[in-house]
Amino acid sequence: MLDALFSALSGLGVSSRKIQTSANNLANVQTSGFKASRADVADTKTGGATVTSVSRSSAQGSILTTSNPMDLAVGGNGFFQVALPNGGTGFTRAGNFKLDGAGRLVTSDGNPLIPEIAVPAGATEIAIGETGQVNAQVAGGIVNLGQIQLANFANPAGLSAAGGNVLLETAASGAPLAGNPGTGEFGTLISGAVEGSNVDIAGEIVDQIVAKAAFKANISVIKTADEMTGSILDIKA
Repeated sequence: MLDALFSALSGLGVSSRKIQTSANNLANVQTSGFKASRADVADTKTGGATVTSVSRSSAQGSILTTSNPMDLAVGGNGFFQVALPNGGTGFTRAGNFKLDGAGRLVTSDGNPLIPEIAVPAGATEIAIGETGQVNAQVAGGIVNLGQIQLANFANPAGLSAAGGNVLLETAASGAPLAGNPGTGEFGTLISGAVEGSNVDIAGEIVDQIVAKAAFKANISVIKTADEMTGSILDIKA
């Protein structure tokens, strides 16, 4: 009886975690560059189940044209590197960049790109090539403003979420390897576009229905086990 109770309790935890993960995916359907997550489940020695990890899909999201030259989508592998307020480095696929007060290319949350790209005052016609070269028109002609680099990981699914669509390096992801877009295993940049979320809405809804059904089933098992345990105790009394 106790085995059934503990197994059902572990099932409640798994179902709850699956629902939370799916809900977060659905909440970010319109978040640029967002990668859907899933709860990975394994059986326990006691007959129950547990969530061993939450992994992230690396599937390419749809490319959405914006016509803003500072919007960038990565076609293929790689993450933009950004400087975080705490001094660390974050990684993101969200390429909706803008200029801050110092003329630096930053994310929508104000995190500067690494390596830093600074646009001089008065510069016009900013152009970013598929290999990451950034050029702009100034009074003296066209000047090169720098090179955008991407970072890649041995296991991108192992990156941890830090909020704000920013990911962090972990032991599971391995150390980042930086390089220019279009070289080696790195994807190319698509200027004037952003990568959409790769969340499958229909799939997430199905997953939530299944998880909620499993949650209710485990609740029923717990209630039944509780009633039977009560009956046994009453008999013994």
